[in-house]
Amino acid sequence: MATDPKFYIMKRIIIFSTLIFLLCMVCSAQEAAYSKASETQSQIPEPDYEPVGEQVLIDDFNTEGGGYSECFYYGDPSGMYLSEDWEKGKADLVDGSSMEGHFRYNLYKQKMEAIIEGDTFAFAKPCELEMLNIGENKYVYSSFVRGDQEVANTWFEVLCEGEYSLFIRRFIKYRVTDGDDDISNDQLYRQQEYYTRKGENKLERFYASKKILKETFTDHGEEVTAFLKKENIKLKEEGDLVKVFAYYNTLE
Repeated sequence: MATDPKFYIMKRIIIFSTLIFLLCMVCSAQEAAYSKASETQSQIPEPDYEPVGEQVLIDDFNTEGGGYSECFYYGDPSGMYLSEDWEKGKADLVDGSSMEGHFRYNLYKQKMEAIIEGDTFAFAKPCELEMLNIGENKYVYSSFVRGDQEVANTWFEVLCEGEYSLFIRRFIKYRVTDGDDDISNDQLYRQQEYYTRKGENKLERFYASKKILKETFTDHGEEVTAFLKKENIKLKEEGDLVKVFAYYNTLE
């Protein structure tokens, strides 16, 4: 008995429909998997500190050379704090009052932390502080112009006070070491910038070179130049740079 041709046609239609259905199911499963992976990726916390995009020219970190060096570096390896230890200190407020306790500087978040009368906290409004003394170091909270010409506010350590005051800004950057999404493998680096202020003027970025010093101390350029030679000053050393500013502030 011959099989009805319509039977073969219906059989092929059923098989083809089944294959289409299975293919759709596979595609739907893959799409769901990609969606889930994307959702998980978006939940990975982003670091709130700034990455080092490129190696930094040494001249940008206050060498005494007149031009850029061919050497590069990312900064000094660092933890989150300038010092992990809590030190005795005093916070002088703009309203004339003061608070004594223990303090430390969180470079990672650019915040000052304190323990006062048993309470541990970070200053939410640092602009209310006139001066913060931690151990032998003094800090002020001030505005400055960043490299992208944006005005920002942060903490500066006061290195020398006088007609020309010298400050240093320290901060943390990081470098992704392996390209994965685990930020715990990234490396933190401490970087710094010098700033000066004449009288009550705004803070200005300062690059420590003999040329810049002459341009800064135009009224006593010869005396400062002689002082550099006599004392064998090395401008890349923070202590020597402080000596130069302290010396200038004695001149009349």
